[in-house]
Amino acid sequence: MSVEENLGSSEGLTNNFGEIHNLTELLYLLNHTLSECYTELSENTKRAALFVLYLAIFVVGLVENLLVVFVNWRCPGRGELLRLYILNMAIADLCVVLSLPVWMLEVTLEYTWLWGSFSCRFAHYFYFANMYSSIFFLVCLSIDRYVTLTSTSPSWQRHQHRVRRAVCAGVWVLSALIPLPEVVHMQLVESTEPMCLFLAPLETYDTWSLVVALSTTILGFLLPLLLIAIFNVLMACWLRRKGQPEGRRHCLLLCAYIGVFIICWLPYHVTLLLLTLDGPHISLHCYLSHVLYFFYDIIDCFSMLHCVINPILYNFLSRSFQGRLLRAVVHYLPKVQARAGRRASSVSSSTQHSIIITKEGVQPTAADPHQHPGPSLPAPNASPSPLLLS
Repeated sequence: MSVEENLGSSEGLTNNFGEIHNLTELLYLLNHTLSECYTELSENTKRAALFVLYLAIFVVGLVENLLVVFVNWRCPGRGELLRLYILNMAIADLCVVLSLPVWMLEVTLEYTWLWGSFSCRFAHYFYFANMYSSIFFLVCLSIDRYVTLTSTSPSWQRHQHRVRRAVCAGVWVLSALIPLPEVVHMQLVESTEPMCLFLAPLETYDTWSLVVALSTTILGFLLPLLLIAIFNVLMACWLRRKGQPEGRRHCLLLCAYIGVFIICWLPYHVTLLLLTLDGPHISLHCYLSHVLYFFYDIIDCFSMLHCVINPILYNFLSRSFQGRLLRAVVHYLPKVQARAGRRASSVSSSTQHSIIITKEGVQPTAADPHQHPGPSLPAPNASPSPLLLS
């Protein structure tokens, strides 16, 4: 997604507002204003770097989230109620990843939009709705994990299943509503090349841009960060008081949850707010403004790393998940080798069986022809705090 799609405003827009009569003049003003401050930054290098980043995030995120969805859907295991949040978060991250080819092609085509007016709005709506869903499920997971480990209320024990399902449904509905004010102003602009831009009415453009940017930062970063930090810190304090085994490891993971969220999202929201405020509300230095516009797309792409890191933090580091993943892989091993091993075991067993019956007259119990040929798997690690990595 380009900076023009989300911001579309530049310094000097307010001063020249009376001279703008149509979209063509608006686009000319934006390009002219930015080109006045020249810096040695290569757009070709930027597009190549973005293509590689999008492709890497797409491939790795697709594989990771498909595995998470598959394992949590097929092998729920212990604590499956709490894993309902992890499953829904993986689905949201998977949908974000599936939208990346569109942005990758848009960057390659120099932000030319070739897929029509409907897809212009739907692609942005699909991305933002799933982005909010992923963030909100992280919040729900942090809150629910603390409540589940510390609550002794019989009412919570009885109704937690229904509560979690209702919360997940509410998150999807809320995430579907929040992007609407921005998406309704997305338009396909037929200029020299068709572009998909955020275009509110010119008279209220600055107000709409500021409202959208502030709501995105508050609902998508500040409020979630506050809740994630509070409940993970409370969880760490509870673990230290209880003196749980592996408590230090769990505390480090809790800090990693907070740190990764900040690293992924803080640069994006700071850049978004600065560029939105630049011109109508504050005055940035010309070169700083140009650099922020140039790197905005790269920072936006960097924020999508959460789709790659979330599966690792919340799934692949879990011994329980590792065991369920191994069982799922073993289940789908090639059957030819399994059948060959079963036949060999059957022949050996029947020969030994007849010899033993002749000599002892007793049915042997060690050689069971119906035993599963696959390797025996250890039971999932019974961690004293399984909800931390479940």
